[in-house]
Amino acid sequence: MKKQSSVKLGDLLKDYLSDIGKSQGILGARVVRCWDETMEENVVKATSSKFFRDGILYVTLSSSIIRTILTRRKKSIVYLLNKSLGGMYVKSLVLR
Repeated sequence: MKKQSSVKLGDLLKDYLSDIGKSQGILGARVVRCWDETMEENVVKATSSKFFRDGILYVTLSSSIIRTILTRRKKSIVYLLNKSLGGMYVKSLVLR
């Protein structure tokens, strides 16, 4: 019997999910969860909805003051989210 090279289980799972087309849904869930983990508590409380599609994170905020503050910090927020996710997944942030 010929010895095969080893492959990480995480890599196999990522390949499998990509093959069946589910990787975008899982990535979206990770991005949304990352928003809650990286943002301050008052921002998370003011967030009424969020979803991720095609590299864009859409966030609806109930506070216009927080939305204005975050609008000025969009680039740094995208950088922070990508750093936390371990890759360049979030390309843009849309605040509503």
